[in-house]
Amino acid sequence: MLRGIDKGTTYTKDNLGNILKSTIKEVKDEALLDGKTIVEYECKKYIVGEKGNYSTDLEKANHKNTKIMVYTMLAIGSMEKYITTNLVLGLPIGLYSNHKEKMKNLFKNDFANITVNDKEKFIKITGIEVFPEAAGAYYNQPHRNCLIIDLGGLSIDTADFENGKLIKHSTYSMGTMKLYSKIANRLNSIYDLNFTEWNIPRVFDEGLYIYGERQDLDVDDILESHTLEIIERLKLEYDLKAYKNICLTGGGSILLESYLKRYMPQCEPIESIFANARGFYNVGKVIFNEQG
Repeated sequence: MLRGIDKGTTYTKDNLGNILKSTIKEVKDEALLDGKTIVEYECKKYIVGEKGNYSTDLEKANHKNTKIMVYTMLAIGSMEKYITTNLVLGLPIGLYSNHKEKMKNLFKNDFANITVNDKEKFIKITGIEVFPEAAGAYYNQPHRNCLIIDLGGLSIDTADFENGKLIKHSTYSMGTMKLYSKIANRLNSIYDLNFTEWNIPRVFDEGLYIYGERQDLDVDDILESHTLEIIERLKLEYDLKAYKNICLTGGGSILLESYLKRYMPQCEPIESIFANARGFYNVGKVIFNEQG
């Protein structure tokens, strides 16, 4: 078996289309467990994908929750009790060189016993590879020459490909969580709320209601300003107008696509949420000589 898993700061995704919020909270009170995704790992119980702790830096190989999130995703992605798999994971492209081996060593020849919602799984990692984020998304789109812009939760990763070769890459700490924090602060000041950045995606999906009445968000200026910050940063390293193909991916691309098109009219979205995970899977088929 082969799996590609994109353990993002805000969400963890796999090539099969499974997705969980990358939050973990250890719990001891059984009353708190009802209706949640409950994971038992190394004699502790966790709520995964609800309100909890998520990592606020990009060094995933150092995060306590990386193994739990990856093994949880492997468990929910298979009906089998005994899972033997090759695995491809990702790292922010700017940290890839220095953190690749540490990430690989987390899972190299590893064996895990994990229970997810009372279903026990035994997982054996037979092969592990780590690939740069954004570069992974390249293998889920059709162009040989392309600039990939991956708008994630904490970072924006860029990967510039010419004739199928990665010639330049960057990582910027300008992800959507910072944008959501700006919006939360605006709404809190206007409506005397206590929103965090985690509340904002739901507000965009469902609207903002105060005493049952829907309110205009009126945050276009924040979206425009944040987009302009991204563009100005990109312009320092990339001649954006000279690219024929610019591909947007990552959860932030859904929110900011129309704003980014004002400055890069040639940009186009590729499958946003799962592009890296499915790209990792495609890379893994070559590395581990597996059929699709």
